[in-house]
Amino acid sequence: MRPGDAQRLLDALLGVDAPIGFAVFDENHRYLAVNAALARHHGRSIAHHLGRRVDEIGSHGIAGAHAAELIDRVLRTGEQVEVDDPPDRVSDGTVLLRSSWYPVRDEAGRITAVAVFVVDDTTRQQADQALRDSRARTGRLLQVADELAQAVTVAEVVSAVTAIGHSTVGADWSYVALIGPDGLSLVAGRDEPDSLVESRANWPEEAATPTAEAVRTGWPLFIGSRAELARIFADERLLRYVDRAGERAWAILPLLGSSGRLGALRFAYAVEQHFDEESRRFLRAVAQQCAVAVERARLFEQERTATATLTVGLLPSRLPGIAGLELGARSIQGSPDHRVGGDWYDAFALPGGAVSLVVGDVMGHGLSAATGMGQLRAALRALALTDPDPAAVLTGLDRLVEGGGAVEMATVVYAVLDPALGTVRFGDAGHPPLVHVPEHGLPELVDAGAGTTPIGVPEPRYGRTVHLGHGDTVVGFTDGLVENRDRPIEEGLAALVACLDAVRNEPLDVMLDRVVEQMSDPDGADDVTILGLRWTGR
Repeated sequence: MRPGDAQRLLDALLGVDAPIGFAVFDENHRYLAVNAALARHHGRSIAHHLGRRVDEIGSHGIAGAHAAELIDRVLRTGEQVEVDDPPDRVSDGTVLLRSSWYPVRDEAGRITAVAVFVVDDTTRQQADQALRDSRARTGRLLQVADELAQAVTVAEVVSAVTAIGHSTVGADWSYVALIGPDGLSLVAGRDEPDSLVESRANWPEEAATPTAEAVRTGWPLFIGSRAELARIFADERLLRYVDRAGERAWAILPLLGSSGRLGALRFAYAVEQHFDEESRRFLRAVAQQCAVAVERARLFEQERTATATLTVGLLPSRLPGIAGLELGARSIQGSPDHRVGGDWYDAFALPGGAVSLVVGDVMGHGLSAATGMGQLRAALRALALTDPDPAAVLTGLDRLVEGGGAVEMATVVYAVLDPALGTVRFGDAGHPPLVHVPEHGLPELVDAGAGTTPIGVPEPRYGRTVHLGHGDTVVGFTDGLVENRDRPIEEGLAALVACLDAVRNEPLDVMLDRVVEQMSDPDGADDVTILGLRWTGR
């Protein structure tokens, strides 16, 4: 096909106002035809294109070496090729083109030319990019939510924010400023890098700062350069600080919770930044999630403090002094990152000279568990003073829980010791067994019957009697002493028996300290309670 014939055909098919660019090339990359739309995009006339090679037109659109490679590819393989062309800068913005290359065959099926259609794909590609960006932002926000979901205390939230600032926000330094009793202060996270520690130590607390301004107004501040900072906050102390720290851009976002102002996030960058609307929207979403996490952590810490205070207040302030009997107890709260549980113990004298001892664990955590523990402790004392028999006491507790109240379920081991005879009558309601440590001989686990149910799951309750020899020890405990994520309770019980065997000759207080030291997990979530008695009568 001659260029003139091809051009006449093209003019008939695609008029000068066609929105689609079209061209035909011969085997030597020369233009056989081109429509007005594509010629106009190249900034050349139709006549200027005809007969010229594609690489002679210039670098616009489909012209150039890349177009020559595509022509050769279609000529060689006969395949249809679709490509997104590089962004094209025009007077009114950036145009994103998509070109489709086709073989042109003669009657014998031989490829004699290559045709290309070019369309403006800007809208579609921009929509696709916006969708990809939206998905990326959603993914990053999910990462933020995951980091914060694992943070329980305020210190953990601050550490999570530091990690989020580095990995998700792209900041070089991240701080959390919280409003406290003494005003606004920067809060350190766990394992804070030395650079952050040094920067915080030099923070100009009395200076006019973006952080204080964001907290005061409740509006975020995005400052892209040191010059912009100096125009807004002309405080030399602040400027000296940022120069020393090497900070050159900042995103300051207030933390606003349901209870009001909590503080602010401060993300700092070592190079100047341009905070476009998308990045600002993302940072505001991060701040919103962080505010929820800070508020949740503060409520947790307040509840934990109140629960711990209540729990300590409900435990015996001192153990009774009973002739012929030594008593000792230890109560250790679990990791500060977890809620206080319902572990408790008690020991009190009964009419007639006997003494009651109990170790229990109310299911649950927090104030409800502590309240339930107080209710159960008071009820058990009242029941024991009426009828100290273990079966009667445990049956009475079942009826209490069945009748409603703060306790839904609890485990209890309850014992009555006769100091004159050295006999221990005890009952067990779903609790770990006692350990009997004779002065001579191997320690043993003793329970009132395998498979007993907790208080709140009623069944006939029974008791068992153990006779103590002079110097024998009995130890009761909660499951936090013998069970954790890495150690099943069976292994923990065996380890406890071995530990008690090794320290049997120690004074009771030393024995309990050694047991706690060797058996408890310092990072464990559960509380640990242990109560020991040693019979020294006869």
